Amino acid sequence: MRLQTCKTGSGEKAAKQARRAVLLATTAVVVSFVTPVLAQTGADTANSQRAGGEQGVTRPFNIPAQSLSSVVGAFGRQSGLQVTLATPAAGNVRTNAVTGSFTVREALSRLLAGTGVNFRIAGNGRTVVIGTGQSTVDLSAAEGTTVLETITLTGKTGRNSIAGSGYQGTPDWVYETPASVSVVDREAIQSAGVRNTRDVFNRVSGVYAGEGNGSFPTVSPNVRGLQESGRVVVSIDGARQNAQRGAAFGGATSYTASAGQGYVDVAFIRAVEIEKITNARSGNAGSLGGKVEFRTVSADDLIAEGENKGGEVNVSRGTNGYDFQGSVLGAVRSPDGPLSFVAGYSRTIMDEYKIGTKGEARSTALTMKDLLGRDGWSTFFKGEGDFGDVKASLSWMHQENDFVQGASTVIDRESVRNDSVVAKLDWDPESELIDFKSSLWLNDNMTHELRAERERYAAETNLDMGLRSFGGSLENTSRFDTAAGALSLNYGAEAFRDIATSLATSAKIAENPSFASSYTSFSPAGRRDVASLFLNGELEPADWITLSGGVRYDWSRLKGSATYYSVRDYTVTTTVPCDAIRNHYTALDYFNQVFAPANPSWAARYALYLARVWPTTSANCMPGTGTTTNTPVTEYPEHNVDIDRTYSAWLPSATIELKPVDWFRPYVSYSQSLRPPTILEAFFAGARPGDSPGYEYAPNQALRAEKATTYEVGANMSFDGVLLDDDSIRIKMAAFRREVKDYIALGYLVTDQVLDRTYTSFVNLDGTTYMRGLEFEGNYDARSFWIGGSATFLKTEWPEKTQVFSNGTTTTTGEIVAWPGDVAPKVKLTLDGGMRFFDEKFSLGARLNHVTPTQSRTLDTEGNLREVTDPYTTVDLYGSYAFNDKATLRFAVNNLTDRKYIPAASAYTAPGRTFIATMNVKF
Repeated sequence: MRLQTCKTGSGEKAAKQARRAVLLATTAVVVSFVTPVLAQTGADTANSQRAGGEQGVTRPFNIPAQSLSSVVGAFGRQSGLQVTLATPAAGNVRTNAVTGSFTVREALSRLLAGTGVNFRIAGNGRTVVIGTGQSTVDLSAAEGTTVLETITLTGKTGRNSIAGSGYQGTPDWVYETPASVSVVDREAIQSAGVRNTRDVFNRVSGVYAGEGNGSFPTVSPNVRGLQESGRVVVSIDGARQNAQRGAAFGGATSYTASAGQGYVDVAFIRAVEIEKITNARSGNAGSLGGKVEFRTVSADDLIAEGENKGGEVNVSRGTNGYDFQGSVLGAVRSPDGPLSFVAGYSRTIMDEYKIGTKGEARSTALTMKDLLGRDGWSTFFKGEGDFGDVKASLSWMHQENDFVQGASTVIDRESVRNDSVVAKLDWDPESELIDFKSSLWLNDNMTHELRAERERYAAETNLDMGLRSFGGSLENTSRFDTAAGALSLNYGAEAFRDIATSLATSAKIAENPSFASSYTSFSPAGRRDVASLFLNGELEPADWITLSGGVRYDWSRLKGSATYYSVRDYTVTTTVPCDAIRNHYTALDYFNQVFAPANPSWAARYALYLARVWPTTSANCMPGTGTTTNTPVTEYPEHNVDIDRTYSAWLPSATIELKPVDWFRPYVSYSQSLRPPTILEAFFAGARPGDSPGYEYAPNQALRAEKATTYEVGANMSFDGVLLDDDSIRIKMAAFRREVKDYIALGYLVTDQVLDRTYTSFVNLDGTTYMRGLEFEGNYDARSFWIGGSATFLKTEWPEKTQVFSNGTTTTTGEIVAWPGDVAPKVKLTLDGGMRFFDEKFSLGARLNHVTPTQSRTLDTEGNLREVTDPYTTVDLYGSYAFNDKATLRFAVNNLTDRKYIPAASAYTAPGRTFIATMNVKF
């Protein structure tokens, strides 16, 4: 089906003012911070020179001969540097074995001797640059060798690397990080053949795609049982996707939840990084259970080494409603200058799909008709500047999406615009005291919904819901050599503001303005401010142990007003005094005008009338007088609530990592986190959509913030050259326990202003919610074949129903109306394997997925969470063939066995068997 586009205004004047404010703020931040730092540069020179002297220190190395891509992680672990390979294309170069005690320079010389690959050591001994022609071992002219393009290995951060030999191409830095972190790289995203962005999370341990309305092109990841309402931060290059859509009515199910609305076009994404626990670092303000960051492509991803321009085109077509997904990306770099630019365009057209035919699982097929089509396009721009010590970038992703929702007979049309703008400035001079990073961002979301007329209770209605979020961060890392060992301190601040707007219009609302509250209840207007100061330190007292700990101070404020209504029924009694007939008629007039015409037989009997009828009749009341009328009246008194509340807390975190041997790195960690209520939760008021005042929902003025404590124990394992010279094993596993106090859900409430009525409101659960789990991700890659997988075991325990909620004084029934989303399944398993042929030009893989039922918020007769879906097992095939360095064909068959099932934590039946082919051409 093709969708009609609904255009709506977005407040361009306000947008211009916001962009101007962001620009001015950027200038002020940079000037205020850089000025004092520059004054210290001279004093820091001695510190920077001292670090360089460490090059002469010998270290034990035991690295077998293997490919360059595999040796990078091993060399980083054994040298003490966090090393990454910035150009994965050189990963197949064969390196030498290095065994014994050497300096970093000696080890590199032995490792690369005879390969034709050059290196140099820079950045005070913390950076190794390979392929520059400035190394101590210059073998570029040696017979039979090939000089490769420049490869940069950096010691300060490994997160520039997006590909490696781990599960789904996970880079090695993930297996060197003592925390639950998962990465899905661009290759894994493209190989999977995703229909929606949320499909990216299906195979990540501990992560679920989240509740999804079938046609919504949105993403709301569930991490370890937590999702939506900012519990898990979703961002694009740091720009938070905070927009909320609180409820949708109709379709397979009427869900009432604080649903997240992250819009991300994966055509422009180079990697997805998932952190499943909070810490005292940037990006965690207001988060309860971690963050998901989508990192966009840069010029280096598109331009080959030695070139000044490049790009790629992706075209995907498929069966079962997968009409078209395509994108084009291009990049240029100034030949001798520091600037580069990226631009891209993406288009998506999806039609209604058919569900699977195999199996007896329950489905939503009868109620999801015509709900799965969508039409969208996106643009992307990024400008980057590399000025040596200073790096800057400015990016903008613009998205337009049109889709539908509703019941099979009533269709509501959605039109969404989402703009994400991010500006970054980093300064990393030679000084060990300065590694400065800053960012400013703006995310502007506007959703226009055209609600169809509902017979008897709702006219056609236009609803505009907007959320503008903007914020920034400043952080610096300083490194010291102390008597206790190498010490690094990361410290800074971050803050953001959410401003929500909501407007409902219709012919009925024009007549009765109070009806608007019934349409805007789940998207109320309001303002939320969140700010955080953080300090985190990392100490390495010995080669085998690393200690880290920090503290974050989170502060937030909610400000605005809400209006709700009550119902007052009463009776109005109207009495009209009697007005006697004789006051208006004489006996003769009444006889001739009224009595005789009504009684013709009395026409000749006036005397009898005068004697017997008139005396009584004359005393009677005139019509409409002498009556008492009781009229029932229903009124909707208005109640206004001004809200201005603040929340704050000191939140500590700590981690201990052990490195008893090179390949095994266990760790334990602890963290506390705080999530303040969202605008929706704080200003919730109104009723379900319909033409009546909003008298069902009311704001909870005593709503408390959620607070969590998380304990985690885990381990990273990395092996190279296990059975073959160039094979590798990567394993990451963890066990966790999270305790959440004051969990927020929909329940019942009696307000201070209306004591005789019970409202639905967001309330805190008394007691503690527990989430426990085990997670595993692993991969064995022998180049000619691979086998890997992930496993998730999750148990969620909600507190028993109570009689008192967070208003602290009012006793209610204690019933909970709804959770924000269903409870994630207990078990999720993925087994992934495949083979490579023809010098790895052709790869063919298969994936087996098994998921147990999604659970409900209600209990069964045995006191367990009720299962609302059936377990399912699906099989996917995927592969690719590289014709040459410029052209690659990818293909995937999802749900090969055509299984009928409802995905984990979803409300709609999944597509049946779908074949997708994608052609990627680089230029």
